Amino acid sequence: MTKQPILAAVRAATLGLLTAFAGPAQAADPGRVHIMDGLADPEVVRDGDRYLLTGTWAPGRNNSLKIWQSSDLTNFRELTHYQPTKIDPDHGYCRIWAPDISVDGDQLVLSFSAMQYPKGGTCPPIAKAPSNQQVTTWVATSPRRNVSFGVPKPINAGTKLPRSFKSSACPPEGCNRAIRIDSSVYDHMGGDWFFYTWFTRGNNIAAFPMSRPDAVYNILTPFSNYDNPFSSVDYEESINEAPDVISHNGLDYLIYSRGNAHFAYGLSYLVANGPGNFSKARGVRSLSTPVFAETGPGCTNKGMRWNYRREPLLENLGHSAAVEMGGRYFIFYHVGEWTGENCTGFKRNTYRQALTFKPDGTLESLTDLFLVWPRQEGHSYSIDVRLKNGRWIAPCVGASTLGQTPSYRFTGACPTASGKDRRVHKSEIAEVKLVMSSDGNWGDGKGESARKVAYSGGDYLYLGPPAEDAVSITWTETGRRGEDFSLDVMLKNGRVVAGCFGPGDLGHADAVRFAGTCRDNARSRIALNQIAGFRVCSSAAWMGAVRQNDICVREAYRPGQQRVHVDMGGG
Repeated sequence: MTKQPILAAVRAATLGLLTAFAGPAQAADPGRVHIMDGLADPEVVRDGDRYLLTGTWAPGRNNSLKIWQSSDLTNFRELTHYQPTKIDPDHGYCRIWAPDISVDGDQLVLSFSAMQYPKGGTCPPIAKAPSNQQVTTWVATSPRRNVSFGVPKPINAGTKLPRSFKSSACPPEGCNRAIRIDSSVYDHMGGDWFFYTWFTRGNNIAAFPMSRPDAVYNILTPFSNYDNPFSSVDYEESINEAPDVISHNGLDYLIYSRGNAHFAYGLSYLVANGPGNFSKARGVRSLSTPVFAETGPGCTNKGMRWNYRREPLLENLGHSAAVEMGGRYFIFYHVGEWTGENCTGFKRNTYRQALTFKPDGTLESLTDLFLVWPRQEGHSYSIDVRLKNGRWIAPCVGASTLGQTPSYRFTGACPTASGKDRRVHKSEIAEVKLVMSSDGNWGDGKGESARKVAYSGGDYLYLGPPAEDAVSITWTETGRRGEDFSLDVMLKNGRVVAGCFGPGDLGHADAVRFAGTCRDNARSRIALNQIAGFRVCSSAAWMGAVRQNDICVREAYRPGQQRVHVDMGGG
């Protein structure tokens, strides 16, 4: 397969490993910016001094694509409206999804997913087509100067290579030879790579170097709850899709969507030194978390059958595209939300947010803000937040939710607030107030105190006294139902203090503040300068004490480090 008809526009290099990188952190996240209503699966690409935006255009009933242009990634004006059925003399197209635009010399290349049918016919119904047809990917080209895309063409037609394949059956060479949806091209210094989603037992992601299209890499297959045979919950909902690759400081980042767009949709990413090295075995990291309502209301996903958290869902985000401007990356994604109970009123709108790279090369979560403070025995807690518009939400997280837990993972909703105040993106927050009660009685003016801390960005905020010699350990979930966590301490002499904090101490918490004293039976004392790392383990509570099914992840610790984050891969 040659570079024509698909070639991405951004050149990158891969030089090192994630653990070897150390550089300055980027500026604070400027916040989530609303770009366009009704646009899903956004794609954005730089073309000279302009940026082109397209995506799944739901108001067009998925029969056409609109393309907009911008010079600042904020203000977009419509450039053209592409309706392939009108220009193809022989075919019609429907279910047009997930377009991708790339630059190839003096032309633009558009790829998109669609179902094709004879001119004058009707759109085949999914899974019930008389012709046993399935969606596949088509390409069209246009001059760069005058954007006007022509008749769609199939990819690698008449070959045994990965190709456009209309039949719902798999090609004889294998299901991964059918390019179904979500194609994208990564122009890598060592050669251009083509990424796409293929179907079998769900959605999977494959790629091949364009100089060797016969060399197909099966990069992503959905987790079946980490191969846990006792689980009845499929955390990734059989879907890995929408691959997008960028490079930063010599590393390649594959950002993809996990889960069903109508349910627990989210973003994850892999890191490698070269696109051929992407693998879940090297670690999966979370980039976003669906916004769940701990107390309701929200979408209950038809009895929450698909919702791994078993909680009402307020919104999710996914299907992203990242682009560089002014020396940093900005990521576009669609947000899915519901205007009524039981998953009614579903809509998707496109937003933009800055991608922030941490000093260790990992990415800051787009949604999460870990709030941590020291535990004071017998104290109960509540959290208020002040928005940038000056408005207070008090409480945002009440004592009924927090109790005596000295941490909270904020992902985009105030569970104790009501109505429109419930949904709050972290970039809207200017200040966080921790309210404490020593007697558990609120509002009587006795035993209560408060501490305010300004927030200017990031996915971690410490709400305790500044003089404390301690480290915060935060972690994501694995996605298993009813899981509890425990914390082990790895010492420099090779010894492991197992169960420093056990499931009885941490429960379902996502963070703990460690000041050198374990809460195990021995109340072990550990000097921070003797610690090499921390290990967080997840146990599915409903499995009792079957320890061989624990999932454990370790992260290194450097003396003086204020926070260690352990990504369990589950969002």
